[in-house]
Amino acid sequence: MSRKQSIKAAAPSVKPLALYTHQAEVKAAYLTGLYNRYFLAWHRRAGKDVFGLEFARERMEERKGTYWHLFPYHVQAKRAIWNGIDARDGMRFIDRAFPPEMRESENNTEMTIGWKGSLWQMLGSDNYDRAIGSNPCGVLFSEWALCDPAAWDYIRPIIVENKGWAGFITTFRGRNHAFRMFESIKHADNWFVSLKTIRDTHKRNGEPIVSQADVDREIRDGMSPALVQQEFYCDPTAANSGAIFNKQYNRILQESVNAYSPNSKVMRVAWGIHSESISAVVYQGTHIIAVHTFLEWNLVDAIQSVVRRHPNCPLVHYSEIPDPSLFVDSDGFGFHSVQLSKEEAVQYALAAYTLNSASYTSVAKERLGDFSMTFAPYRQTNDDEATSFPAIAKSLAVMRMTQPIFNARTQAKPLQYASDRGVI
Repeated sequence: MSRKQSIKAAAPSVKPLALYTHQAEVKAAYLTGLYNRYFLAWHRRAGKDVFGLEFARERMEERKGTYWHLFPYHVQAKRAIWNGIDARDGMRFIDRAFPPEMRESENNTEMTIGWKGSLWQMLGSDNYDRAIGSNPCGVLFSEWALCDPAAWDYIRPIIVENKGWAGFITTFRGRNHAFRMFESIKHADNWFVSLKTIRDTHKRNGEPIVSQADVDREIRDGMSPALVQQEFYCDPTAANSGAIFNKQYNRILQESVNAYSPNSKVMRVAWGIHSESISAVVYQGTHIIAVHTFLEWNLVDAIQSVVRRHPNCPLVHYSEIPDPSLFVDSDGFGFHSVQLSKEEAVQYALAAYTLNSASYTSVAKERLGDFSMTFAPYRQTNDDEATSFPAIAKSLAVMRMTQPIFNARTQAKPLQYASDRGVI
């Protein structure tokens, strides 16, 4: 009898990413066991997110758990990575990092992938609160300079408790929270910090990833010199060009942080809407507690998110939107319609007045410091974050318009939906 030889098919495997030198340095640093925090300030096209996916997958294979990859906005996460295609080879980014045939599960709505007992998920820093109850042991912030710093404040205690790791990959956007973090941690023992401009990164054949000829071509095609310095040379001062709230930024820097003490007083929310962006400034009196922004959200979902984030106080909402029914069933406390000038110059003047007179919590100081330093409505930009700036300016203008409303000796009582619904 002849013996049949059984041929066992080779198990599918992941082709490791061929790392550039600056990427390999991060992996080598991890393998030393000395670092659990990573700050990578790399120029545009340096391979930040591609490397981040590779790094996260390797960590998932070492330790079973939940891992998050956060973009500034949820819609960016879906557009740039989940559905993103690498123009160099036509392959989806997530398919290269997590081959479909090897996945244990996939949820397109939640943007999750099951992988060897672990779960990887894409989120936006604008909806970090939707993941309440999750327990990540690794998190990567993409474009950290544009993310909501409150997201890290929320996630940090979980990472510390789980003895997990956190990474921040970004290109500087002025001297905002990302640059300030870089300055504060660049010599810390447990942080691996890497700053790379186009002069510092090369392909495996020794050629620059982005050459000076590439940059010159971008300038000839209309890219502003300030944007070139920001994107390719990681210049933290470039984003200040054209900013209209520089004086307010200097005041915010000098302003002492006033912590929010939980209380039962009314908390007010000034809403601003511009194009696809929504902003909500939460405050009591002239004390700004938080600033929330939402890109490509509907207003009802944004309202519900703000209510979730501030659950212990009655809320009164102020907006140009004349329909109070939009705020029904969010918290049911009250709504005021605010008449705001359509002139941008007037709105910016009102916003400046608010910034000149307000006090801030630490997280509000971070957000509004970033805003006032970089909001340049007449300067070229390629950031989705800039889309939110006019909405923030509107929120600040609305907040200024509300001051006479709730400071007046006699004031209109907020609508009580139980009895007043439909009056306006």
